[in-house]
Amino acid sequence: MQSGKSFSWLLLALASLWLVACQPVRPTPAAAPEIVATPALAPEMAAIATASIDFAAATLGLAPGSLRVIAVEAVNWPDAALGCPQPDMIYAAVITPGYRVVLTGADATLVVHTDSRLDGEKVICPEE
Repeated sequence: MQSGKSFSWLLLALASLWLVACQPVRPTPAAAPEIVATPALAPEMAAIATASIDFAAATLGLAPGSLRVIAVEAVNWPDAALGCPQPDMIYAAVITPGYRVVLTGADATLVVHTDSRLDGEKVICPEE
């Protein structure tokens, strides 16, 4: 009788752990990226900057020549939202290496957050 009760408690504990582990992780807007470096534009940073200009221009309907790079920083984003979570989206809670690219043009300053891949994820972050 005692072992049946222990087995039931064990199953209940395992089911509870499984339910907790399977819950989606929603990013907290207050999470800040860890800035890795801000050196002069290395070749990979220059390529990311060019890709970010192309992305921003295509997204906003601008000519790529109307945008110029102010800064490029290598960062470790606290999650897969690249530091710019969108409403009603769920992101992996994993540190994501990438870049913060600051552009100017069209009478505005734009901030593009990217992952580390040249053809990877990019988002114009409106909260900056």
